[in-house]
Amino acid sequence: MSSFTTCFMIAIVFMAAVITAGCTAQNPSAIPVAQVSPTVTGTSAAEISATPAETPNGTSPVPTAAHPLKATPSVQTTVEIPAGSIAQYYPYTLNGKTGIIPLTLSTSVYNDYQKKAAPLSSGGNGSYFLSYINDPEQQPAIAALAAAIKGISADPSDQVRIAASLVQHIPYYDGQMHQYPYEVLYAGKGTSGEKSLLLASLLNELGLGSAVFSFADENHLTAGISAPSPYDYNGTGYALIETTEPTIITDDSSIFPSGRLHSTPEVVVVGNGRSMSAVALDYKDAIAWMNVKKNSDHLSDMQYRQWEALDTKYDLSYYTCQKCKLPVTA
Repeated sequence: MSSFTTCFMIAIVFMAAVITAGCTAQNPSAIPVAQVSPTVTGTSAAEISATPAETPNGTSPVPTAAHPLKATPSVQTTVEIPAGSIAQYYPYTLNGKTGIIPLTLSTSVYNDYQKKAAPLSSGGNGSYFLSYINDPEQQPAIAALAAAIKGISADPSDQVRIAASLVQHIPYYDGQMHQYPYEVLYAGKGTSGEKSLLLASLLNELGLGSAVFSFADENHLTAGISAPSPYDYNGTGYALIETTEPTIITDDSSIFPSGRLHSTPEVVVVGNGRSMSAVALDYKDAIAWMNVKKNSDHLSDMQYRQWEALDTKYDLSYYTCQKCKLPVTA
């Protein structure tokens, strides 16, 4: 058994022992402000299949199923929680380093959204999706999250990467799109469509050109970031960003019940801000990742090191689905 095979098997055993990171801290007391430290809860590894392929001599496999959710770092920033609010903590990965952004959210605003009727779809998809994104009551929370991202990096391209990774790390659930972005932030979970609307809204708040791709045949939404050719998706002027789980910007190789994305999407423009100037770097990594996946049955040691480096850089083994039914390669 090769050294890489041994390391890989150890990693699988380790992954089976860890759990997801996600936390919500509630302030139940009447004290106006409280200092809290988040806890880590989530889905046990046994609830999500992660069976590796058998390893032939001299090669190392990529797992045939996504890894279980990982635990977040034990040391996290505390946050003051006003009475009548909760704190959510959103993990992200940028260039292999994981961080967490805390955000306080009003329960009364969440309750307002729980009572709010879904927008009318009579005006078409564009009007329907924009009604979710542009509702004014949630804008202070979106602005606060954007400000936190800007505080981490002044580089607009890194801001895109942080925003995308943060939304991708929000746990996915299998359901019909019906939540506003604020509800996704508050509940700490969302469908791919709900999370795509959140990401497009966040990118717009960051001053970046953003859009939503609506794939009618596949019944699927993704987010889009303004990008030059050839990095945009099928000449749309926007690079595709999957939000179901961590995926490299421009990677369109995810598999869904109907297969890979194949229909021509409707592009709903959310904001006309700046383009992602350094998207070529993500495109290069996405191509390398897709090529590694094509040879996932039998990887050379060099290919395995490439897979491991990209996986670490983008946290691509972070599996966000909790007790839902998805293709293992989605």
